[in-house]
Amino acid sequence: MKRFKLLFLTTTFSLLFVACSSTSGTSNKQRAVKDYSQYNNLVEVLQSVQGLRVMGNGSSAKVFMSGYNTTNATNREPLFVVDGIPVGSSLVNLNGMLTPVMVKSIKTVRGMQATSRYGDAGLYGVVQITTINAK
Repeated sequence: MKRFKLLFLTTTFSLLFVACSSTSGTSNKQRAVKDYSQYNNLVEVLQSVQGLRVMGNGSSAKVFMSGYNTTNATNREPLFVVDGIPVGSSLVNLNGMLTPVMVKSIKTVRGMQATSRYGDAGLYGVVQITTINAK
């Protein structure tokens, strides 16, 4: 914990000002890092992410953001972005590219944040995946 004291003196009166600062840069809550290496494939990883729904198994699986209408949803999958690079809105694009061991974090973005950054491609949400090799 950093502490500092300031003392100001003038000719007419003296003023004592003491200030204490709190701890800097750290909080009591540490963000938990999830270990995705325990999963067998990318579909299982995405099933564990809050806010995502995965329908189907293996290469035929489809991913949807929770809250979007998925009846007759042929093109309503979110955009996948790996290390800042859009790779498409199909899970097939990711299967050959990533393994669970490579995944560092997954973040979902929806609504205006997704469309303002990725345009129409982010209309049904964005799944941002950061790998352990990201720079």
